[in-house]
Amino acid sequence: MSSSFEAFESKRVQNELLDAIEAAVRMAEELSWPPQPIYVSNRIREEIIPALYDAKPYIEVGQVNEPAIRQRLSDARLVTAALSTEDMTFERLFSRLRAISEEADNAAKLE
Repeated sequence: MSSSFEAFESKRVQNELLDAIEAAVRMAEELSWPPQPIYVSNRIREEIIPALYDAKPYIEVGQVNEPAIRQRLSDARLVTAALSTEDMTFERLFSRLRAISEEADNAAKLE
């Protein structure tokens, strides 16, 4: 059984992870606005943002060691990496997604 401190720390990490995902979603939404080409906007709205939202429910219920989290974050990073080869403005989002993935991995190790 975990101590109350471990439970508190785990909840804090979960909240930070959720906040980071929300910030990444906002950033992705902003990057989808014109003057982006429609295919870029579609990839953001149809691939990156849904991948980020797919990871959230597991974190919200405390299942941070669920493999689906890492898979969906990886999916979002792959699309972002492809977009950043065409437009360097996506590098910032890619870096943020990489940091979120690292945080998720660290949170899973706490479980």
